[in-house]
Formats: sequence, structure tokens, C-alpha cells
Amino acid sequence: MNHILKMIKNLIPFLFILFLLACSKDENDALKKCWSLAERGEDFQLYYHCGDERIKPSRFNPTYKFLDSNKCEYLELSSRDAHSFKEGVYEYNPKTSILIVKSKKGDQVAKFRILDFSTKEMKVQTLE
Repeated sequence: MNHILKMIKNLIPFLFILFLLACSKDENDALKKCWSLAERGEDFQLYYHCGDERIKPSRFNPTYKFLDSNKCEYLELSSRDAHSFKEGVYEYNPKTSILIVKSKKGDQVAKFRILDFSTKEMKVQTLE
């Protein structure tokens, strides 16, 4: 009986470490989706997952695809009214809730403060 208790006692720290590793997912994981602008408020913008039925048709909805390794794609509107996705990178600071999207050249494309976030919608404030 003592042998079993000793073995369980030795397993507890190991199981605790496994539990912590399983729970410590990358904080960007929930962000790693395609987001499209759905609503504009006076001081906020509301993004839903791409293809969400709540997104109203418009000529151009800013759209961002956040991918692994802080890579992203963002929808760009050219002067000829052509829509195309461009490759870029993003930085997200969970402490300040600041999300910055940059082109591959390093030029800032967008900067947001995430005001509210769930798995289905993201409310942001555009920053300069």
C-alpha cells in the first residue's frame, strides 16, 4: 500500500506540469481566424467571422485572416476597386490588447485596441 501511495505522490507533480502545458495555449489561438467588418459604431468597429450571416453586403468590408507564426492576410482595395488579399504579419499584445497588422515590408496597415472579444465576434477601436 505504501508503494502505491509513494507512486501516486511522485506522479502528482508530473500530472500538474502536463496540465499546465495543456492549458497554456498560445494567446493568439482564438484570434487565428478570418475576421470581416460587420458594423461601425461611433467609436468602435465590430468584426465577425468571415461568412457570418450577420455581415451585411457592402462594396468593401475590411477583412483580416490571422494565421500561425504571426502571419496574416488582409484584404486590400486598390484604386481600380479590385479586392485582393496581401500577405503580412501581425503583433498582438495581450497586456495592452493592442493588435497591429503590418505589410510584408513592415508598413503598418492597421492598429486596433481590442475592446471585447469572444469566439464569434471582436469589438475593436481603431488607433493611429
